[in-house]
Amino acid sequence: MRLISILIILLICTIQLTFAQNQPILRQVNPKFSGIELREDLKIKTDLNFNAAPQLVAGTAQQRNVQVMVRNTGPITATNFVVEVTYNWRVDHESFTAQSLQRIQTVGSLAAGQQTQLQFVVPDQLIRRNAPYGSPNVNLSFKVDATGVVAESSENNNSASISIPIINN
Repeated sequence: MRLISILIILLICTIQLTFAQNQPILRQVNPKFSGIELREDLKIKTDLNFNAAPQLVAGTAQQRNVQVMVRNTGPITATNFVVEVTYNWRVDHESFTAQSLQRIQTVGSLAAGQQTQLQFVVPDQLIRRNAPYGSPNVNLSFKVDATGVVAESSENNNSASISIPIINN
């Protein structure tokens, strides 16, 4: 009698285990979270962009500066991202004389809804042209989060540009 009871219990356990393997595992998700990702595809993302067009600001006779305003319009803090500027110009009229320089500045942290002001020095001592040939202007292209370390909701609004005269001929 005892043997039959044990066999019936084993049979019931085997049947339950077999059906349990075919059922999806359900778990309750806590609706309270604070910026922690629930799943990779549902991660809360921030949005970095430029608040206004870059501006040439007052400097000295030997040094010009361009100012950009970077803002975080997303719901969470963005940390350790870079803003990159690329200076492009031509020394002469041929395309092979095209020149390019890149500079970066790191922003440690930018809270949701905040903005920061960055200034980039224009390396005028390195930017030259053969007058009257070559580019009359140097084009500055700015990119926020140039290295792509911040997961953003939109990557389409990360650039800005300005063109300023070349002063060294």
